[in-house]
Amino acid sequence: MDVITSQRAALKVADYARLASQSDRFAQDSGGLQKVCFGYFGEIGGLLAALKKISRDELIETDTQFAAEEIGDALWYLFAVANLSGISPGELGEACLCELRKKFNEVTKSTFGEASFRHIDAMVAAQGDSDRPSRVDLLGELAATAGVLAQDGRCQNAFGEEGALAGRLGNLLALLAMTASSFGLQLELIAGANLNKIKDRWPGDDRTYLPFFDDGTRFPPHEQFERTFTVKFEQRQGGDRPHVVQSINGVFIGDRLTDNSVEPDGYRFHDVFHLAYVAHLGWSPVIRGLLKRKRKSIHEVDENQDGARAMIIEEGIATWIFNHAKPRNFYRDVDEGKLEYGLLKQIRSMVQGYEVQACPLWQWERAVLEGFKVFRELFAAEGGLVHVDMNSHSLTFESLPAEAG
Repeated sequence: MDVITSQRAALKVADYARLASQSDRFAQDSGGLQKVCFGYFGEIGGLLAALKKISRDELIETDTQFAAEEIGDALWYLFAVANLSGISPGELGEACLCELRKKFNEVTKSTFGEASFRHIDAMVAAQGDSDRPSRVDLLGELAATAGVLAQDGRCQNAFGEEGALAGRLGNLLALLAMTASSFGLQLELIAGANLNKIKDRWPGDDRTYLPFFDDGTRFPPHEQFERTFTVKFEQRQGGDRPHVVQSINGVFIGDRLTDNSVEPDGYRFHDVFHLAYVAHLGWSPVIRGLLKRKRKSIHEVDENQDGARAMIIEEGIATWIFNHAKPRNFYRDVDEGKLEYGLLKQIRSMVQGYEVQACPLWQWERAVLEGFKVFRELFAAEGGLVHVDMNSHSLTFESLPAEAG
């Protein structure tokens, strides 16, 4: 369930810290503090770079959405800095409220109890527009303080005494809240959205696959993918370059495929990526078309989800990822959880409006990484059997049996 929609009670600073830390890949890294300080600096820099040409009155909705995501990412890094520096979420939240009181010349200390993002937003909102720094001033201060943090992060001792560090990090949290407000945003909703993003990309042990898009409650058996099947990839030599033919139970499917490239790169085996989409996403208009499993019983699904445009988009995704993977050793050294987030975001943008957009990014990552694992095996062996199991969400390679002498 999404944090941002289900969080009826105020989102506490401590709860955000606990949930966000589940995706912290730097906690066991000896250079983790420096990396998260640099990460915070990078997110602030990204925010400034994207907004450098936008004035206060020229913001459009997409600019505001981008600002919310960048502030959310900066928030994650800020809490990671606090965690690695021994500053508890309670200390950070209280230090933020204290810094806001100083900024707004509040003499009486407000009593909130355990700090929450709603408390922080409320303090920012209580100040009149005339009392708040401009967005330009806030962004400038964010940039300056982020630079100092990145510099000091090179050596933890440079941070100074723990009490002083809590105040410094509390000031950064206050600045993020005030900057969010300058965009008409609430830090509580940004924090909730950031947790949703984390769950989408790095869910920890909470990995539940979506139901199949062609489940039997809507579609007859002949319009559903077989839940387990095997595709045989055979490489043959024809002319001056090899080509690949594919078959299921001795029946050939699709056309013979070459690399379509001056430099041989194995693209002739690229249909394995579509099979990975079937295994991990339950989706592939291309394979559905090849296997005559289009969902014709519902016209809108047949035309929009299984039609030519969907096939073109899927082929485009497969080709685009292949070109990204090729100079990166076909992702041989990329572990799960480490595939570029920007790549996964771009994939999602390409499938907007299609049923597969509902799949979380971790499912896409598994499809991509396992698809390339089996691709590398096929390429090296010059063919093989690929076993698709939708029930166990797996794609596996098996060598072709040796031909009888």
